[in-house]
Amino acid sequence: MTEVKKHWWALPYILGILSSITGIFIGLGTKLLKDMNLYYYSYLRSIAIVVINYFFIKRAKVPIYPSFSNRKICRLIEIRFILGFACATTMIVGIQNVPLSLGTVLLQTVPIWTGIFGKFYFNEEFGKNEIISCAISFVGVLIITKPPIPFFSQGNSGNSDFFSSFPYYMLCLLNAALWAYACLIARQIRSFTNNHTLNLHFAASMLIFSPPFINDSELSFPTFKQCSIIILTACITMLTWWLINEAFKYEEASKIMPFNYTGLIFTGIFDKIFFNYVPTLSSIVGALLIAGSCIFLVVMKRKQQIKPVPRRKRVSEINVS
Repeated sequence: MTEVKKHWWALPYILGILSSITGIFIGLGTKLLKDMNLYYYSYLRSIAIVVINYFFIKRAKVPIYPSFSNRKICRLIEIRFILGFACATTMIVGIQNVPLSLGTVLLQTVPIWTGIFGKFYFNEEFGKNEIISCAISFVGVLIITKPPIPFFSQGNSGNSDFFSSFPYYMLCLLNAALWAYACLIARQIRSFTNNHTLNLHFAASMLIFSPPFINDSELSFPTFKQCSIIILTACITMLTWWLINEAFKYEEASKIMPFNYTGLIFTGIFDKIFFNYVPTLSSIVGALLIAGSCIFLVVMKRKQQIKPVPRRKRVSEINVS
């Protein structure tokens, strides 16, 4: 198990919540560029991420790929490099071919996969409290998104649509699993490298593997507005990765990732502030469940950290033989 640094007890949870908030703005940037092919958008954003991180790496005078004597660490870095493209591809292909609400639910299984992989592959704790927190949060996600359950749709057409779209549902689920595994790898190798190197490797795989999937007819130079949004989302993406990697310094991934669900709460808050969207009763109930599950996880963790001081016996209670 990776060593956990001493810290203010709330710091990793705050970092996890902040990463979920910045993730909302990444999605907003994607919506603003909805007319652009997603592969092309991801490709251009990856260029910006690689260039910015390369600048910081050179400024810090650290190698892009340090020479490690530990072969296990090298192998994890190589696996995470491949996962960069795999995560982007499964998300792009999957989310475009399933209902958005159902795709969101499948992508929100990241904390569950994190707990499973962390338990069996990285010897992280995934006990009763973490399972309860993930289960309650996931119920909150279902209440907020109200996804259509294709298998129970009325008529034979619903079932036929389910089976025809089944591979895309599996891609969304696979994306959640791959992203969870990439987060766990980042936590394992964080002591051997820096955030800029991790970001560069993760984005570089998109540059190398994605060109065959981009239609030549869509290779037009982006406008100034599109360039500005791409650079801004690249910076926000790096900030999101930095926040989650910093959180991993202080706490196990299985205890941080459930706070990823809080992004749905802040999405509703931002909709109310900026778009005057009135939240429905189901949205409020789902948000309360997610918030409650996170509070439950923090409280139970604090109880484990604060051990009761044994009461000293009074003189009258001491048996004198």
